[in-house]
Amino acid sequence: MAAAQVGRMMWMDSPVSTDLWQVAAAFCVFLVLAGHVTLESGLVRAKHSVNAAAKALVQAGLSVLLVWAVGYGLMSVGGNGLMGGGPFFPDTAFASSDLLFMIAVSAAAATILSGPLAERTTLRGYAAVVLIFSTAIAPIVAHWVWAKGADGGGWLNQFGFIDLAGGAVIHVAGGVAALTAAAMIGPRSGRFTDAKRTTVIQSQSFPFAALGVLLLWLGWFGIAAGKAIGIGAPPAAAILVLILAGAAGTTTAFIASQIAPRQITVIQIIHGALAGVVAVAAGAHLFSPLAAVLIGALGAGVAFGGARLVEHAGIDDALGIASVHLFAGGFGIVAVAFAALPPDAGMVGVQAAGLIAICLWSAGLMAAGIAAARLVLQMRVARDDERIGLNVSEHGMTTDVALLVGQMNAVNRYSGSFAYLDADTDGEIGQVAREYNRAVDIFRAQITGVRDQLATTKGELDETHADNVRLAGELTQRDERLEEATREVALLTDQIARALVSMQGLQGLRTGIVRLIGRTFRPPIERLHALALRADASRTPADMDELIEAARDETARLARRLADVIDYAEASTFATPPTLDRTPVDKLISEVNMVHRGRAEAKGVKLRVVWAPDVSGMVISAATLRKIMSELVENAIETTRTGGLVSLLAKRGGPSELIIDVVDSGAGISPGQIAQALDPLTESALAIGDEPGRLGLALVKKLVDIHEGTLTIRSKPGVGTQIRATLKIDALESTARRA
Repeated sequence: MAAAQVGRMMWMDSPVSTDLWQVAAAFCVFLVLAGHVTLESGLVRAKHSVNAAAKALVQAGLSVLLVWAVGYGLMSVGGNGLMGGGPFFPDTAFASSDLLFMIAVSAAAATILSGPLAERTTLRGYAAVVLIFSTAIAPIVAHWVWAKGADGGGWLNQFGFIDLAGGAVIHVAGGVAALTAAAMIGPRSGRFTDAKRTTVIQSQSFPFAALGVLLLWLGWFGIAAGKAIGIGAPPAAAILVLILAGAAGTTTAFIASQIAPRQITVIQIIHGALAGVVAVAAGAHLFSPLAAVLIGALGAGVAFGGARLVEHAGIDDALGIASVHLFAGGFGIVAVAFAALPPDAGMVGVQAAGLIAICLWSAGLMAAGIAAARLVLQMRVARDDERIGLNVSEHGMTTDVALLVGQMNAVNRYSGSFAYLDADTDGEIGQVAREYNRAVDIFRAQITGVRDQLATTKGELDETHADNVRLAGELTQRDERLEEATREVALLTDQIARALVSMQGLQGLRTGIVRLIGRTFRPPIERLHALALRADASRTPADMDELIEAARDETARLARRLADVIDYAEASTFATPPTLDRTPVDKLISEVNMVHRGRAEAKGVKLRVVWAPDVSGMVISAATLRKIMSELVENAIETTRTGGLVSLLAKRGGPSELIIDVVDSGAGISPGQIAQALDPLTESALAIGDEPGRLGLALVKKLVDIHEGTLTIRSKPGVGTQIRATLKIDALESTARRA
C-alpha cells in the first residue's frame, strides 16, 4: 500500500504528469473562447449576431498564430526586464505544455476586446485591434509579470508583483486596451444623446448570455489551475476561491437588483458573476474562502461603479464586460496585498505601481496602434450599415428582421399607399408581418368605408336638395294628390268586393273566414272614409299633407290585410303543395335575406341568415316556402326591439325533413297568446308591433300542414320566441316528380 502511494506521488511529480495537467488546463482555457462568443451573441442585437460569431473565429485564429509566431518569444524568460528574447516561430523542439498554455491564455485575453467594440466595428478593423493586442500588449505584460528565471525575468516579477491567474495580464491589460479602442472608435448610433443620457439598447438572448458566463467561469478555472501547478500551489484551493468569489459576486448583484431593480438589472447579475471571479484571479492561491467571498462581493460593487464612470465618460462599452475586467481586476490586484494581515505597505505599493504601469502601457500602445491603423483601413462601419446590421453590411447575410425593416423602409420611401410585407411565414418575424398585413387590410377597408360614407353623404345631400325642389313643386299639386288618393280607395274597395265574391264561392271554405273578412276590413275602410271626410272639410296645407300621408298608410295596411286573407283562402283550397313554381331552397333563402335585411337595419335589428350546405339540392314550391319564411322573419323583426337579434337557420333534419328555425330576442308571448295566434279567427285581435290584425302565424300553420309538417313555437314574455317549421322532404320530392 505504501509502495503504491509512493509510486503515485512520484508519477505526479514527474514531467509527464505536469505536462498532462498543463495540457488539460490549456484545453479548459479554450472554453473561454466559446464562453465569450456565447456571451456576446446573447447580449448584442440579432442584426449583429453573425458578426459577433465571425469576430470570435477571426480573433481565435489570429491570436493563436500571433502568439506562436511572436508573442511567446516576447513573453519568455530570455531577454531583459521589458521583453523576452525568443524563441520566435518555435518548432516542435519547443512544443511544451507551457507553450500550449500561454497560447490558450493569450487567446482568452484577446476575447475581452470584442465586447466593447461590438455592433459598429468593421471585421478588418477588429482584426487590427487583435493584432496590436496579441503582439505588443499581452505578451509584454505577461513577460513583466510572469517571466521568472535564474538569469532574470520581468521587471514587475523581480519587484515581487503577484498575479496568479491573470488579474493584471489578462483582465486589466485587456480591459484597458478594449476601453481605449472603444473610446477612439466612438459609441454606437443612439447610445448617447446630446444631453449624455444613456439609451438602453435591448439584447437578443439573456439565456444565451448566461450560458456564456458559465463557460467563462469554467475556462478561468483552467487558468488558475494551470498557473497554480506552475508555481507548485494546490490547484483545488485556487479553483475553490474562484467558485466562492463568483458566487458572491452573483449573489451581491441579485440582492442589489431586489433593492434597486431599476438600477440593477439581469445584465448586472451577469456582470456580478464575472466581477467576482476576476477580482480574486490575481491572488487565488493566497485568499482564504472567507476572504474570497468578501473580495468577490466587493469586486462586483467596484465593477458596477466603474461601469457608471465609463458611461459618464461617454465610452460605449457595448457589453459592459471591459469595465468588469478593468475595475474588478484592478481591485483584485491591490487586494492581494491584504491577503495577509496586517498588510505590507511595500506590497501595496508594488501592486499599485504595477497596476498603473500596465494601464499606461496598454492604453498608450492601443491608442497609437489604432491611430496608425486608421491611416490604411476603415475601423468603423457607416451609420447606415450600422442601422441595417453588420450581418448584412459586413457579411452579406440577412435575417427576417433585416428583410422586414428593408421592406418597411421601401414602403415608407416609395409607396403612395400601404403595401404588404413578405417574411418567412414560419418565423416569429413572419407573424409580425402577417399582423401588419392584416392591419393594412383593416385600414384599407376603413378607408374604403370612409370614402363610401362620404360618397353616400354627398348623394344624400344631392337627394335632399332634389327633394326640396320636388316638394316645392308639389305644393301646387295637393288637390290632385287628394283626388288620386280618393280614387285609390275606391279602386281598392271594388277589389275587396270582388275578392269577397270569389272567396264565398271557394269549395270547402269555412264560414268563419267570412266573419274574419268582415272583422279585418271593416275598420280600415271606415278609417279611410273618415279621412276622406276630414280632407274634404279641411283645406289648410298642413292638414292636407297629414291626411294624404295617413290615407296612404291606411291604404297600405288594407292592401296587406287583403293579401293575407287571399293567401289564407288560397292555402285553404290546397290539398297538396303547388308544383308549378318549384325553386331551390337556398335561392329562396337568399331572396328572403335580401328582402328583409334592409327593414331590419332600418329598425336597428341585427338579422342573421344561415343555411346548411345540405339544403342546396332541395326544391320546394316557391310561393309557399317564401311565404312561410317571410311571415316568420317579418313578425320576428316587428316584435324585436332596437339592438336585438333575429336569426333564420335552414338545415336538413332527418332523412326526410327540412327544418326552418326563426329565433328572435323580442317581447315574446304567453302560451294563451300562442294558441290565439294560430287560430285565423282570433289572430287578428293580436297586435304585432304597429300592425294589428295580421294572419301570419295562422297562414304559416296552414302552409306547414300542406307540406305534411309540424310547427313548434316556444316563447317567453320579455325573453323572445323560437319558431320551428319542419317540412317533409318526401313531400318536396314528390312535388318535384309531379312537376
